[in-house]
Amino acid sequence: MTQFEILGSTDPFLKVHFSQGESIFAEGGAMAAMDDVIDLTGRARGGMLKSIARAAVTGESFFMQEATAERGPGSMLLAPGYPGEVRVLELDSDSWSLTDGAFLCADHDLEIATRRNKSISASFFGGTGGFFIMTVSGTGKLAVSAIGAIQEMAVPPDGELVVDSGHVVAWPSTLEMKASLTTKQGSGLLGKVVGSVKTGEGVVLRFRGNGRVLVSSRAQPAFIGWLSSRLPGKG
Repeated sequence: MTQFEILGSTDPFLKVHFSQGESIFAEGGAMAAMDDVIDLTGRARGGMLKSIARAAVTGESFFMQEATAERGPGSMLLAPGYPGEVRVLELDSDSWSLTDGAFLCADHDLEIATRRNKSISASFFGGTGGFFIMTVSGTGKLAVSAIGAIQEMAVPPDGELVVDSGHVVAWPSTLEMKASLTTKQGSGLLGKVVGSVKTGEGVVLRFRGNGRVLVSSRAQPAFIGWLSSRLPGKG
């Protein structure tokens, strides 16, 4: 099986080591450098219709990069599309849900799909793919990336882990997830909207169950807004 190696701590590369014949799937445009024994092709992962759905509802590329070591062992460097940390998850017959743009690459045998978001509130207000969420399942390695640093947060026993939706990176699909407009319980829709404006928290996601959630130090919407405000002609 391919080996994943993170090079560096700030804005790292992900180095993938291949034996001959091994393959991975990576987000479109992630390849930075590779040995000439590796062939890189664009492929609609899961077929045309599934790829259209994934691109439309999760913000990921329509075509993924399929890298295969055709002519011998070799390695390649992958780089996320934005500054931040990379984490490698070891899946063992399980499934993880990913927020928009978090997918970097995965072992070839892992199944990449989209599933319907069962939380109606999260579908309308959350930043995790709307009515559909990207999932990766099976046995193998999955690499995710985020703006800023990534921290693992355990869901407390018999309680909830509350995370601002813009900071969520990935979570086990076994966790129960729902969304609300503030961290306050039972304040009513108007109270939640007012509270959200006052605190600047936006939408929060509530996780229940046994597991951990990957949380980023930078919220994607806030980071994009900060960059936009500093472009020529802005501010």
